[in-house]
Amino acid sequence: MTDVLLPHPTQTIRFHPSGRTAPADNGVSLFEIARRSRVHIEGTCDGVGTCGKCQVTVGGDASPITHAERHFLTPDLLDEGIRLACQVHPHGSVEVEVPEAGPLNILSEGLSLHIPIRPHIKKEYVELPPPNLGDQADDISRISAKLGRRVRISPDIDLLQRLPAACRSNDWKITIIRAGSALIGVEPGDTTANLFGIAFDIGTTTVVAYLRNLNTGESLGVAAAMNPQTTFGGDVIARINHTMLVQHGRGDLRKAIVHCIHKLVSEVCENAKVSPTLVYEATFAGNTTMLHLLMGAPVESIAQAPFAPAVTQGLALRASDLWLKINPAARAYLMPHVASYVGADITADLLAAGIDRKRRLTLLVDFGTNAEIVLGNRERILACSAAAGPCFEGGNISCGMRASRGAICAADIVEGELVLHTVDGGPAAGICGTGLLDIVALLVQYGLIEDTGRMLGSDEIPDEAPLSLSKRMQTGEKGNRFLLSDSERSSTGAPLYVTQRDIRELQAAKGAIAAGIVVLCQQWGTDPSAIREFMMAGAFGNSIRKASAVAIGLLPNVPHAGYRSIGNAAGVGAQMALLSESLRRRAENIAHRVGYTELSSTAAFTEAYMDAMMLQPS
Repeated sequence: MTDVLLPHPTQTIRFHPSGRTAPADNGVSLFEIARRSRVHIEGTCDGVGTCGKCQVTVGGDASPITHAERHFLTPDLLDEGIRLACQVHPHGSVEVEVPEAGPLNILSEGLSLHIPIRPHIKKEYVELPPPNLGDQADDISRISAKLGRRVRISPDIDLLQRLPAACRSNDWKITIIRAGSALIGVEPGDTTANLFGIAFDIGTTTVVAYLRNLNTGESLGVAAAMNPQTTFGGDVIARINHTMLVQHGRGDLRKAIVHCIHKLVSEVCENAKVSPTLVYEATFAGNTTMLHLLMGAPVESIAQAPFAPAVTQGLALRASDLWLKINPAARAYLMPHVASYVGADITADLLAAGIDRKRRLTLLVDFGTNAEIVLGNRERILACSAAAGPCFEGGNISCGMRASRGAICAADIVEGELVLHTVDGGPAAGICGTGLLDIVALLVQYGLIEDTGRMLGSDEIPDEAPLSLSKRMQTGEKGNRFLLSDSERSSTGAPLYVTQRDIRELQAAKGAIAAGIVVLCQQWGTDPSAIREFMMAGAFGNSIRKASAVAIGLLPNVPHAGYRSIGNAAGVGAQMALLSESLRRRAENIAHRVGYTELSSTAAFTEAYMDAMMLQPS
C-alpha cells in the first residue's frame, strides 16, 4: 500500500507577493489552491500540465519534479526552485513566489460613432394625488391613472414591497422607472438626474466595462481586467470541458466571471463617483459560451455536434438574475448570438461596423482562439468560425505570452539589423501573436522558412540572407529554431526561441482563417479580389501589420482594398445597445440575417485549408 502524506492542520501555503495564505490540502495542486484563493497564476490548460505556463518559485516540502516539468523547464530553472504550479503537491508548509505579470494591454477603445440617446431604461417624475377617506384607490391605480397608456403596469413582488414607502415618504412626489413601457421601479422624489448604465464586453481573455450616463450618453469611465476564467482554460473548449469533468465546474466558472464583474462595477463607479445603486441597466456582448456561463446555463451542447446552444436570441433579464450588485430594479440585456461559435460579440462588431448598411463588399475578421469571419454588405451577410487555436495570444508557443510587459510585439530589419520591439520597451520575456507574425514574415521573406513552413537548418542558409537573421538560425536536439534573445539579454534568464513547432502552430491558425475566407467568398459567388474593405477586430487585429499578414497569406492581398483596425468593436456595440432601443432592435435584426456556415462539415473547407497552410501571399 502506498503511504498517503496527510498535511498537518497548521501547514499552510503562503503566496508572495500578495501574502495570501491557504491550507495545504491533501492531494490538491498549488495551481488549484491558488485558484481557490483567487491568486492568479498564469496557465491555459486548466492545470493538466500541457501548457507549461504556470511557473512559480517553490520553497518548502513538496512533491518531486515530474516529467512534465522536465519537459518545460531547463535544469537551471529547476535548480533555482522554479516549478509548474499544477504539478506541485505540498507535503507541508510551502512558500510560493508568483511572478508579477506586467499590466496587460487590454483593448478598450473602438470606433468613434454618433449614437442616438434613446435608452431602454427611462425615468419620469410625477406627482400623485394622495389618498383620503373619499378616495381609497390603491397605489398602483394612482400611478396608472396618472400615466395612462404610456406605461404598462404589471407589478411584481419586489416593486410592491418598495412602492408604499416610496409614495408616502415624499408626499406622493415620485420618480417612476420603466424598461421600455413596463413599470419596474418607483423612487421617492425627483431622481431623474441619476440614471446610469454599464456595457460589458466579456471576452475569453479580458473583460471590459463602460459606464455611461443614460440621460446624456456621456462616457464616464472604463475599467478592464483579465477574465479570471482563464485559470480554468485558455479557450472556450477547455472551459466547457471543465464544466463536464469537474463537479460544480459550471458554478466555478459562473462565480469567477460574476466576481470579476462586481470588481469592475465597483472600480468604474468609484472612479466616476457614481453609486452602483444608480446603475439601472447592464448590457453584455460576448461569445456564446461566455454569456451562457454568465447565466449559469449548460454549455456542453456547444462543444458537441450538432453544436446547438441553449439560446441565441437576445435576452432581457433582471440584473439580479445574473447576481449583479446594482440597483434592485435594474435590468440586464444579453445581445443576440448567431450560432454556437459566432456569438453576441460578433453581433456587436457588426452593429458597430455598420456592415449591414454598407454598399461595398466588406470582410471582418475578429481574431482569437476561434476566429470569427464575416463577409457581407447591406444585401446579405455570411459568417463562419475558424478554429485558429491560441497562438495569436501566445498560447502553444514555446516562449509565447500575452501582450504584456516584456512581450516581443513587432520586428523589423533596420539597416540590415534585426530590431525587436517589446510592449514596454524593456528586455524580452517572450513573444506575443503580433511579434510571432512579424518574425515569421521576415524569415519567409528572406528565405529562411520555406513556403511549406519548414525552417532551414544553420547549414542551409542562403547567401543573400541578412547576417542578423542567419546567425540566429540554430539546429537543436528538437529541431531547427530561431534565436530571439540569449539568456543574458532576456528578462527571464533563459534564451528565447521561435521553434519549428511554433511555425506549425502559426500555419494551422493562418490556414484556418485563410480557408474560412475562401469558403465564404465561394458561397458569395466571388473571390477575395472583390472585397473592397477589410476590418480587423480585437486586440490582435488592432495591432496586426498588414504587410506581415499579407506576406504569409493570412489576409488576401487586394491592393485597391482598404484595410483598417476597428479596435474593440464589440465593446462599442454593447454601448450602442445600452444607449439606444432602436440600435438594440437593429442588433436583433442583424443576428437574424446572418447566414452561418459550419466549416467542420463543409467539404470545400478541407481543400481550401490544405492550400492555405502554405506560407505565401494568396
